[in-house]
Amino acid sequence: MNDVVSIPAVCLLPLVIVACRSPEAQRADRPGELVNRVTDAYPAYAPDGVSVAYMSNATGEFDIYVINSGAGTRRRLTDAPGQDGTPAWSPDGSRIAFRSMRDGHSQIYTMNADGSDQRNLSRNRWHDEHPFWSPDGERILFTSRGRDPADSTNFDLYDMRADGGDVRRITATPEVETYASWSPDGTRIVCRKVLSDGNWEVVVMDADGPNPHAVAPHPAVDGWPAWSPDGRRIAFTSERAGSEDLYVVELVTGEVTRLTFDEARAERQAWWSPDGRSLVFARYTWFTGDPFYEAADLYTIGVSLEQSR
Repeated sequence: MNDVVSIPAVCLLPLVIVACRSPEAQRADRPGELVNRVTDAYPAYAPDGVSVAYMSNATGEFDIYVINSGAGTRRRLTDAPGQDGTPAWSPDGSRIAFRSMRDGHSQIYTMNADGSDQRNLSRNRWHDEHPFWSPDGERILFTSRGRDPADSTNFDLYDMRADGGDVRRITATPEVETYASWSPDGTRIVCRKVLSDGNWEVVVMDADGPNPHAVAPHPAVDGWPAWSPDGRRIAFTSERAGSEDLYVVELVTGEVTRLTFDEARAERQAWWSPDGRSLVFARYTWFTGDPFYEAADLYTIGVSLEQSR
């Protein structure tokens, strides 16, 4: 059963990151007068439910920032050549995993929550991205292209110890698997899978790779899945209604609930609060013309526990 239940988008609030920008950074005049457009994306709640890590090009290059969602204060954690992005907190909140291109290609790094002790864990000459911690904090799940020198064209799922050792391959398929995360009990993985026909699906599998199956399958593009803290639901983005909006699927019943209704913009990269009562996500706007620009702001939305039960 994959019925879509439409509900009003309640408690949709922008994080105060927006208020931190200069007037020049917020200008949206004619293309010839454009000063800057800022993309704040890939937000991740800390285990304390207050701090949010995210990536931003507010200073020109993508770096990792942390904002206190209550006080509105923010800190820049990285400042290295190349892009830093897709942060993920360790379960105890002491470290952040992220991907960095400071070495010329995308690698998995970790750092302390204050930005100190930045370490390259993957040390791969190909391309690693989208890190996510295991529930016990012992391992990091990630996507890689080319860990196998004989196959450097596809993205598969891997994991490694939190110190970068014992790299293990989880999937080996002709399809693309990215943006993966473990279930809260560590027994399953969800990911965004690009099928051979070009369609994207949200796919759940056993933690070591077997038994993959699509949840809430649809001919439209689905992606950016995120487990709820209780493991009963997955939030994801879908174009099934014509625009990129946020949905939640109940894993037991298959019931799908639509959370957002914004035809002009795209909502992506949802991350649950630790109490499961809200999501933080990036809302994208595209500006056509030459050059082509995108911008994104971070928002939170309340999610009633009863709405999907």
